[in-house]
Amino acid sequence: MLSEFEAIERTLGTEKAADLRKAVHFLLRRQFVFAGDPRTGTIYNAIMDGRLRSVIDEFFDSCGYRVHRDTEAQWAGITALGDDVPLPRMKLDETIVILVLAAHWQDEVNVGAVEDRAIVVTTLNSLFDRYKDMVQPNASSSISLSRFREILKEASQRSLVDLGEFDGDAQDIEVAIRPMIKLISGSDALQRIERYVRSQESAPQSMDGDDS
Repeated sequence: MLSEFEAIERTLGTEKAADLRKAVHFLLRRQFVFAGDPRTGTIYNAIMDGRLRSVIDEFFDSCGYRVHRDTEAQWAGITALGDDVPLPRMKLDETIVILVLAAHWQDEVNVGAVEDRAIVVTTLNSLFDRYKDMVQPNASSSISLSRFREILKEASQRSLVDLGEFDGDAQDIEVAIRPMIKLISGSDALQRIERYVRSQESAPQSMDGDDS
C-alpha cells in the first residue's frame, strides 16, 4: 500500500497525502468520524474524496476492515470483517448500554422523532430510565448511573454519541445518539436485550466479563 500513498503524494500533492494519512489514523483510533464534530472536516472530506476512496478502501480491506460512508447523514467509519481484527472488544455492560442506545434510536426513528443527519436527542436520565425498564430487574447485574455515564463517555470517543454539558438545575446531560449506533448494534437490538434478560433470569452473570 505504500506505493499507493506515494502515488497520491505525486499526483495530488503533499497536503492531500497528509490529509489521507490523518484520515486513516483517525479511523484506526476512533472508528467513526462525524462531519458535525469540531475539527473533523478535513478527516471527513478526505474519506469522502473520490480521488482517495480506492486507496482508503484497499488499505482498510488489507487490514481486515470495511469502510462505511453515509453522505446523507454525513458520517463514515470502519467495522471489522472478522473476529480476529483488533477493534476494541466491549465488555458485557458496554454492550448492553449500546443496545439500549440503539433500541431508543430506532424507536424514535420509527415515529419520525429525529433531527438533521438522523440524530436522536435525549438525555442521560431518560436513557438510564429506559435501561432500568428493560434490563435492571436483574438486580445482580445492574449498571449504576455513574457507570452508565462512563460508558456513554466512551461511546462519545468513538463518535457514536455527543454529550452535552451537565445541567446542574436538571441534574442531567443531553445525549445526541447518532445513526452509526445501528451499525454497531445490529438490526435486532431490542431482541438481543430481551434474550439477555431471559438468560439473566435463568443464569445470572457478572457484568465484569467480556461480551461473547
